[in-house]
Amino acid sequence: MKTETTPDLGDLVIVLLAGTLAGLRDRLEDDGFAPASEFVAELTERCDSYLAEVGS
Repeated sequence: MKTETTPDLGDLVIVLLAGTLAGLRDRLEDDGFAPASEFVAELTERCDSYLAEVGS
């Protein structure tokens, strides 16, 4: 059973974190740190998944 929740301050922090991680991912890739970029990409995807779940 899914309960309805409203976004809170923690969700805003996740939005900011996702944006920061996406920028870091791109910068790492541009600077030649592919393994680190892939790791940060996974974290970015987790944030995006969480936000998609909260938004639905």
